[in-house]
Amino acid sequence: MNGGLRWVRSGNRVAERWRWDQKESRPIAGVLAALCCWLFAAAAQPATDGGGGTERPAPTRANIRLTSYVLAAGDRLSLLAERYGMDYDLLLRCNPSLEPAEMEVGDVIVLPLPRRVSLPAGQTAKEIRRGIRGYGRIALTFDAGADVGALDDLLHALRARRARCTFFVTGQWARRYPEALARIARGGHEVFNHSYTHRPFPELAPEQIVEELEKTACAVADVIGRRPLPYFRPPYGDRDRRVLDTAAEAGWQCVYWTLDSLDAVGRAKTPQDIAQRVLHPPRAHDPKDFLDGAIVLFHAAKPATAAAMPEILAGLDAMELRPVPVSALIRPPRTAAKTRRSRTLVVESHQN
Repeated sequence: MNGGLRWVRSGNRVAERWRWDQKESRPIAGVLAALCCWLFAAAAQPATDGGGGTERPAPTRANIRLTSYVLAAGDRLSLLAERYGMDYDLLLRCNPSLEPAEMEVGDVIVLPLPRRVSLPAGQTAKEIRRGIRGYGRIALTFDAGADVGALDDLLHALRARRARCTFFVTGQWARRYPEALARIARGGHEVFNHSYTHRPFPELAPEQIVEELEKTACAVADVIGRRPLPYFRPPYGDRDRRVLDTAAEAGWQCVYWTLDSLDAVGRAKTPQDIAQRVLHPPRAHDPKDFLDGAIVLFHAAKPATAAAMPEILAGLDAMELRPVPVSALIRPPRTAAKTRRSRTLVVESHQN
């Protein structure tokens, strides 16, 4: 590597932290010596919380792990920091584009949790509506349940831009078009669950919901060799608390969307209609800021969607937004290096 490892201070706070500095490079012996000094200092000098409260160790790469968290009603950053013993400043640094006043239920954020702390049970029952913001990523998702339509044209457009996306397929579609499903998987795209028969889940009994998800999991696994766990999208987006809880008990978490392209709603859309709505979302003051971390809904068979994709991908590239699968969008990056005011703090990501 070109970078070295050195101490930095964060503003006027007492806590020292590790940082990768690309302008310096030290020999291995120097790094080991610095590490030994850090271990000694961390053991001998605990840091305060900056507010006159109980002392706790300074956040470092050694005692912090980055964990995804889906916001629920009533969540505020200050309360989350207090509840889980996190450094508030570090919480902001790990979510560089997050404005506390704009947080919404279903948004995924990064928690720099102390290693001794675990999240309570029940996280799977929370619906995901937006991924982690601040890292220049977006998830393009495609529902497949009708026919193949313009799927091959869509896959070609995605391949031309090396865009990896997420498809939610029904079990009946997987059984009817196994070669199409195999092409999706070979293209490096994720495949998740969209029910078996595409019946509205709120109209079904709990055991019927579980059966729909399980039959689709088997149908997909028969084609691509793996079950489409752990995410599902309910047919028509219809769901209620009972549906989410039932699915969660069976191991499934709902992925909704931040923006609907409306490619399958109302009058027939032109490619220009779809591209305009996606690249210039309604009521978005800053399209790039809105789309950073967004989950966008499309339908895989629509010819207009396939025709719009080159323009959409070019527009996202101009905004420096990179399409990634949903599972990547809601997972903390390997390093959290982008921070407010161009300050840099690197913390390695470790999933539960």
